Amino acid sequence: MRARGTRRPAILRLLGQDRPAACAAGLLLLLVLAAVVAARLTGYAYDHQDLDHPFRGPEAGRWWLGTDQYGRDLLTRVLYGARVSLAVGSSAVAAESVVGVAWGTIAGFYGGRLDAALMRVVDLLIAFPSLLLAVLVTGIFGASLVNIVLALTMTAWPGMARTIRSEVVALRERDYLEAARGLGASPARILARHLIPNVVHLLGARATLDVSALILNEATLSFIGIGVQPPRPSWGLMISESFQFLQSHPYLVVVPATALSVTVVSFNLLGETLSEWLDPKLRQRTR
Repeated sequence: MRARGTRRPAILRLLGQDRPAACAAGLLLLLVLAAVVAARLTGYAYDHQDLDHPFRGPEAGRWWLGTDQYGRDLLTRVLYGARVSLAVGSSAVAAESVVGVAWGTIAGFYGGRLDAALMRVVDLLIAFPSLLLAVLVTGIFGASLVNIVLALTMTAWPGMARTIRSEVVALRERDYLEAARGLGASPARILARHLIPNVVHLLGARATLDVSALILNEATLSFIGIGVQPPRPSWGLMISESFQFLQSHPYLVVVPATALSVTVVSFNLLGETLSEWLDPKLRQRTR
């Protein structure tokens, strides 16, 4: 008989069964920790220039990944770029989750004309190219971090709303909801106690997957010059600034591009695993 307290949480058991997801979670945790302590870890400020040492290769104890064209420490800038990407991605996905869940739940639960009106707005925004919409918003309001988050939120929440609405429509006619209505449960109680808990797995999975898409969109905006502005580092901006040195010093492009790719793939792997863990049906099978 297993002693009490030795049973691992379900998410840890699932990660133990899914090695790629476990590696992805470990990499993301390591990236977050390194980004938080970037200044102490490297000893440099992200905008510190050493014009006597540009294009230096990796050197243990001094420049672990080398320096760029201005003699700035590449590792420091990659880690500060991680701060920007993770902060923008997590903020935008939090905002899109709030708006998308509220919009989709109300539309799916009440149906009728309200549903039709709300979903026409969603269809209109989805029909508009997401990157073009982000460019339009940042072009009008400026390229501050707040405006970048706002632009990315506007491109992401319609998809979240449509996903949640579809699940709510499928759930609203279930027997247990009819029973709750028969017992006099208010719409607010039905939404809070019966519908929203049953779409959490979609919210968690979609939000985790959307982080990767939002990080890519932020990098794209920075790459074309309307995202994060210098000297603040962003992976997209670093790639853009170093692209002219691709043939002579390719590591200046490879390093931030690799960081971006690994982060995006890690969030995708983690999102798929989180979807399985949060889905009540699949969760029963893993017990």
